[in-house]
Amino acid sequence: MRKNVLAPERVLLLLSLIPYLREHGPTPVPQLAEAFDVAPDLLRRLVRFLGTAGVPGETLSYQHEDLFDIDWDALERDDVVSLTRTVAVDDAPRFAPSETAALIAGLQALTPMLPEADARVAQRTAAKLGAALGAGAPTLSVTADDRDPRIPIIVSAIDAGRALAFDYRDAAGRASSRTVDPLVLTQQAGAWYLRAHCRDRDAPRSFRVDQMSDVRALELAADPHDLPAEEARVSFDLVASLPAHLLPRIRGFEPETIGESPEGRVRVRIEAWHEGAAIRLVQTAPGEIVIESPEHAREAVRAWAEQALGVGSAVHTPRTGIN
Repeated sequence: MRKNVLAPERVLLLLSLIPYLREHGPTPVPQLAEAFDVAPDLLRRLVRFLGTAGVPGETLSYQHEDLFDIDWDALERDDVVSLTRTVAVDDAPRFAPSETAALIAGLQALTPMLPEADARVAQRTAAKLGAALGAGAPTLSVTADDRDPRIPIIVSAIDAGRALAFDYRDAAGRASSRTVDPLVLTQQAGAWYLRAHCRDRDAPRSFRVDQMSDVRALELAADPHDLPAEEARVSFDLVASLPAHLLPRIRGFEPETIGESPEGRVRVRIEAWHEGAAIRLVQTAPGEIVIESPEHAREAVRAWAEQALGVGSAVHTPRTGIN
């Protein structure tokens, strides 16, 4: 079924139709309808209207040469749209390959969070953009699994205002069962994070979705909660210091250098969405990376180190990464 097109969208359709025809030349109406995902009858009406549109000349009145013109015989006889004159249109707008790739990546990131009907539209649009890149273009993905079955459950619970229950294993390897009031679902560096009010801890918490299992929405209504002002952005700045030669090793964290010392160490700022990011950062070079702030990230690293010391041998004891 073709989509309904509202009046404002018809203007956008006309603006898109002109460069399309300039690039592709005479085009059958059914092919145009397929390309723009609209009913053929609507396209015929818009094309007929196009023959009365244009740009006023110096006299501020429409002269013949100021109007678009089409091959009326081709339209009426063969159902083909052919522009014979265009005005105020010089070149067909094009996305650069990098812009097209960015649009595809954005659509992929949004698809798991959209309702089913909108997700299908996003997938079709991404597929068309991918085709425009050409057969030799690389396959694009912005997340390890864009069909993670946990995402729609979480999104539905947030939309419906229902509590969530799941099993969770944190970055330190501790397992627990949680019941939460979900607040915000975000994606950062290819991973999904849920910000929620944990009923078991009676405090706001962040959960990495790929560390959640047995996720289920409850019939229980979620209680309303406001994030503390300092956590309203969901993410936080993680500050750490490390030897300069380790910067390439932590490139995946997208560090921003904010200071250097004569001893060859650098201070970096990293946008983090979960305390576990501090643990993963330290794990890239145990004993050489020091977490400076914030305090809750330092505490997460301290808890991880204490647990490791409790179960490890005297030979292998990780340093905390906290000074």
